[in-house]
Amino acid sequence: MPTFTFQHFSCHADVYTAGKDLVVRFYDASKEQTEAQIVNCVIVDPGYGYISLKFKGEDALLSGYLDERVFTDEMIHVAIDFVEQLSPHSSAAYIPHHVRKVAFTGYIEYNGEY
Repeated sequence: MPTFTFQHFSCHADVYTAGKDLVVRFYDASKEQTEAQIVNCVIVDPGYGYISLKFKGEDALLSGYLDERVFTDEMIHVAIDFVEQLSPHSSAAYIPHHVRKVAFTGYIEYNGEY
């Protein structure tokens, strides 16, 4: 599991692959529920967001969203570089990107009780 680091901030990054494509989930592992906690779980932490790198021929598209409470503009550029460096196919690829900064306004929840 790689770690994303920017100045004094670091978080975990899970990498999911499908062929040459990959998706990276940024999150705080200390907020992840253990197997024993799941039955009593009320709030599931969604993490800080995702970035997807999808190849189209020799080139790729990078997109995703990151929580603006955590990721500054500069951090997002570093996260883009981080994701591109995870793929050996990105070094010679043209990769335009679009990463949304998101602000969460609410949530939908189910905990089995209502």
